[in-house]
Amino acid sequence: MSKKKSSDVDYTKVKPYNQEEEKTAQLARMFNTISDKYDQFNDIMTWGLARVWRRSALLALKKYKPQYILDIAAGTADMCIKSYKFLQPTKVTGIDISDKMLDMGRLKVDKAGLSENINLEVQDVSAMSFSDASFDAATIAFGIRNFEKLNESLQQINRVLKKGGHLLILEMNEPEKGLLFKGYQLYTKVFVKMTSRLLSSDKKAYDYLQNSMHAFPNGEKLIRILSENGFKLSKYRKFTFGVCSMYLVEKV
Repeated sequence: MSKKKSSDVDYTKVKPYNQEEEKTAQLARMFNTISDKYDQFNDIMTWGLARVWRRSALLALKKYKPQYILDIAAGTADMCIKSYKFLQPTKVTGIDISDKMLDMGRLKVDKAGLSENINLEVQDVSAMSFSDASFDAATIAFGIRNFEKLNESLQQINRVLKKGGHLLILEMNEPEKGLLFKGYQLYTKVFVKMTSRLLSSDKKAYDYLQNSMHAFPNGEKLIRILSENGFKLSKYRKFTFGVCSMYLVEKV
C-alpha cells in the first residue's frame, strides 16, 4: 500500500502519543521532554538554515515598523530575540504551551541582555488573555502545524492584532516532487531519525514533528484558511527549493 499524500492526511489527527488525549496537552508534555535538545534538533532538521529563514522573513516586516510584537509558539525564544534584533520594537511578547521550552528561552533572553524588552509567558494561542488590538504584528516560526484548534487560534490572533496589523508565518514543507523530494525523504528518514534517537529517548516526539509537517496544509490551502479567518495575503515566498515557506498576511 502506498503512503498517503499530505492532502489525504487529516492533520488534526496527527498527535504525538495517542488519539484519546487532547493534542495541546500531549504537545506541552512532549516539548517539555525535549526542551533541552530542541535547538539542536531544529538545526539538524533545517540544515542550519532556520536562522537564515527567520532573518529573511522578519525583514519583510521591517517597513511596517511594528512596536508591539507577539511571537506565538515561541519555544526557546529564537524568534523573539531576532525580532528585537532586526526590528527594534518597543516590546516583544512570546507565548508557548511548554513552560520548560520557555525556561530555556528565558536563559537565552537573559544572556542576550533583553530581559526588559522580551516577556515570555505560558498561554494557549486558541484562548489568549490579551486585550483586543494589543499588537502591531504577530509571528509564528515552525509552530502553526502544532495548533490543535487552527481556526480558533487564527481568530484569536486576528482579535489581538490592531487593524492593518500583520501576521508572519514560517513553516517547514516537504519539497516539490522529483530528485530533491527523494533526497529529502532519505535525509529525514535515515539521518534525522537516527540523530534524533541519539538526542532524546522520546522517540515519538520526533516522529510527530515529521508526521505533522507531512500532514499540515501549505501553499494555497493555508492561504485559503488564513483568508477565511480574516487575513489577506501580502507576501508568499518559498525558501530553499520549497523546504520552508513564508506567509505574510494582513488583518482586514
